[in-house]
Amino acid sequence: MTIADRKEREKERRGQEIIDAAAKLFSKGYENVSMGDIAKESELARSTLYLYFKNKEDIYIAVAIRGSKILRKMFEEYYPKGKTGIEKIRLLIQAFCRFYREYPGYYHANWYSQIPWFNNEEFPEIEELKNIRTTSFKMVGNAIHEGIKDGTVRAGAAPLKSTLVVASLMQSVLDLSPAIEMHMKNNNLTHDEFIDYTVDMILCSFENKTKK
Repeated sequence: MTIADRKEREKERRGQEIIDAAAKLFSKGYENVSMGDIAKESELARSTLYLYFKNKEDIYIAVAIRGSKILRKMFEEYYPKGKTGIEKIRLLIQAFCRFYREYPGYYHANWYSQIPWFNNEEFPEIEELKNIRTTSFKMVGNAIHEGIKDGTVRAGAAPLKSTLVVASLMQSVLDLSPAIEMHMKNNNLTHDEFIDYTVDMILCSFENKTKK
């Protein structure tokens, strides 16, 4: 390996460490994080960050892209394991929950924070992010299509609308509001129990109950 190769590998490693550090911080919301915060979390001088990224927006997009790739890889791993459409829906939801539990920083950076420049041409990387997320989104719709075809999902389930509902419900049950947390605490209901019950309700709404 040449010196140039070593330097390039070191630069890549350091860049990934910055992304990891930023992912933890962005879980608090994009607006609540500064370049100084990211530098401190990365144990680097603030000026050093600019050797790897142009600005905070550039770092955020890198975090979002990496998190979306992790989720897409999980979807691609889980999807083929289902023998029927309804099984594939369950597995994709399980993959999403696993992403939430194992990669909380990336989950919150991707789903809790906003991207106000989502259609800004100054950030060409946004197209990559959109394509990754679209691929994952379509996999849920494909599972619903398969379920309708094999009879495990009721015929009236609209794939696009249903996928949007599933995404919205799962985001809501993972990112609990203070009021919901209060009611759960008052009734000794754990977050995991609430998640499992929500998944069961979602699957029941898809199930073709006329199939014998």
